[in-house]
Amino acid sequence: MDAHLARMLTSSRQCRCCGATFAQLLSLACDRPDLCPEDMPQQDNSALLAERGDILTDDFCRLGDLHFLRCVLAVPLIGGDDEEFILGTWASVSAEDFTDYLDLFDMQEGESLGNRPAWLSNAIPPGVSEPVAGMLHMRPLGQYPEMKISETGHPLYPLQKNGAELEELFELLYSYGHDVASLVYDA
Repeated sequence: MDAHLARMLTSSRQCRCCGATFAQLLSLACDRPDLCPEDMPQQDNSALLAERGDILTDDFCRLGDLHFLRCVLAVPLIGGDDEEFILGTWASVSAEDFTDYLDLFDMQEGESLGNRPAWLSNAIPPGVSEPVAGMLHMRPLGQYPEMKISETGHPLYPLQKNGAELEELFELLYSYGHDVASLVYDA
């Protein structure tokens, strides 16, 4: 394993940009789909059944006729011995898939839904604003579904398919304001 990657995976460090302390490999998470207003409060998942209209929870979002599920997008790390960089993202799904997943969510049986078409609903990397087609792979035991990018021309497609070098990961993190590379190389 690359010495810099090993250090990232085993040591605690503080980001110079935002001050956050990370004990493991930093992963990114979006708290809402990009279309969701920043001032929309997050509610408990039970609000989905109790309220009509637009709603944002930790795991679901409903905006008009649009439906979103929280998911993860994994990027394997080259030289990382099966290590992955995890992006916490949101995916737009059909109303039927949203309802089916919601019905099985508390029972942690989402994997019975198999794979479902979806659209990545966050601009990853920053500046890529068009929705990106993918497939949600439902996973067992209450794990978030995993988004696999289908569009071969999207920057995430080769990273998911072939893995990312440490420098590519640093560039992605830097584009979100985290200067982790200097922490690793200066340590």
